[in-house]
This record gives sequence, C-alpha cells and structure tokens, in this order.
Amino acid sequence: MAISDIRDKMNQNQKPFVIGGIVLMCLALGLLIWEFKPVSAPAAPDRYYFYDTSNGSITTEPITAISPLKGSDGKDTLVQAFFFTCTSCGDKKLGYLLKYTPRAKEAKAYLARPPSASMTPQQSMQFGSSLSKYQVAVAMGTLVRLPTKGSHWYPIVGPMGSQITSPPRCSATELAKPCFP
Repeated sequence: MAISDIRDKMNQNQKPFVIGGIVLMCLALGLLIWEFKPVSAPAAPDRYYFYDTSNGSITTEPITAISPLKGSDGKDTLVQAFFFTCTSCGDKKLGYLLKYTPRAKEAKAYLARPPSASMTPQQSMQFGSSLSKYQVAVAMGTLVRLPTKGSHWYPIVGPMGSQITSPPRCSATELAKPCFP
C-alpha cells in the first residue's frame, strides 16, 4: 500500500478521520488540563494548641500568640503544643512543646509587624536590613521539649531539638500527621 493509496482512502472517508482527530485533540487537551490543575492545599490553621505546664490543661490561642503566655497560675507556663496522629485527629497524641526565650519572643513580635504603607523609605530599609538579625534571634531562641513532666528544654536548631520535633512514625514508611484545632 503506497502513500497515494492511503491519501485516496482518507479523501474518500473524511468524516471518520476528522471526528477521530477531534476526539484525539479533546483527549490531549483534557489530559493537559488535568496535569496542570491547581492542587488544593489544606487551609492554614488560625489557632494553635497550648499546654499549661503547671496543670496540664490544653487550650487554643490565635496563631499570633507567642509562647510562653500567662497560665492559670499567672506565671509564664502556657506553651505551644504540637499534636500528631496516625489515624484521625480524634485520637491525637501530644508530641512536643515549644516556647521562645525572652529575646526570641521580642524578635518574633518585631517580625510580626512588617512595614506599613505609611512608613518612610528609610524606615522600610531599616526594617529590611534588620530582618536576618531578628530571624536568627527567633531561630536560636526557639526551645522545644517532650511533654513528660520535668523534661529539659532544648534549642530547636540543635540535634536534640531536631529529634524532638520529628513527627512520630506510624509505620516503616508513614509519618504521623499534625493536628490543629
């Protein structure tokens, strides 16, 4: 069968070839749209769990709260709590606690106030030039510990901090997922 024979058959039967071409183009377009569709991300939490180290109670606070906060006894005993689960958050388990040193707490509060439109260019430049200094202060002053009573606080950037903040394993291949209020 020569090329001219194929061309003659296509000319005699144009409808099936046109319909087949349209179907193939629609399939290709559908696959392209499917491949590039936006991935839906879970909504960011607007609250975090907090744990009172003086009595073990759990509360929630806005994500803008910087621990430690005043607890039930009026002292700075309310720290951020991170929960994990292997199934659903109905059976979550307390993984670790987090708080900031006084210097890191100040730096985190400073970083939470970005320049406003009313700031002068000089104020904006000053804020930008101090960003890394404050970010380092937050990183170095973030402390974590296990929830067991009397456990030691470790810097999050050190080997113990990394070990404490690692999500627990559900199986050899699956990590526990975080739970938020």
